[in-house]
Amino acid sequence: MARIQEKIELGDKINVRTMPGKEDTVISRLPSGRVVLFDKNSQYFNLLAPGQSVECHVIYIQENFIIVDPISEPEEISKAKKKEFIRIPESPEIYVEDIVEELEKLVEKVSGNAKVIPRALLKIIRLEQKVVRLEQLMIRILIDEA
Repeated sequence: MARIQEKIELGDKINVRTMPGKEDTVISRLPSGRVVLFDKNSQYFNLLAPGQSVECHVIYIQENFIIVDPISEPEEISKAKKKEFIRIPESPEIYVEDIVEELEKLVEKVSGNAKVIPRALLKIIRLEQKVVRLEQLMIRILIDEA
């Protein structure tokens, strides 16, 4: 997938990857971390599910989120491609479970001071997940969905 440009304008055509949102919703994120919400009036809205790629037009822009209108049917991202898309700050929900599992195994295998780094990483990941959930709630409040 080509890197999405940082400067987003109304009417831009972008391709985004879907991920789980709060309460069975589907969202996406831009590289800047800005949340991408999908227009509920789109003919493709009910086809959206986590782990897809979908082409969209930008129809609404705010500082912390944008709303897009899907313009084609979403396509499933192959498992191989999903594995390549490792968790980065801009996309906090992708395969965090795999990373957490590996870190927990590492904590069990090593001893003494060697446990400090995997434990610290686990704390950071868990804190980040709480921040993302809080951010999603704030966005829902801002757009009167809460």
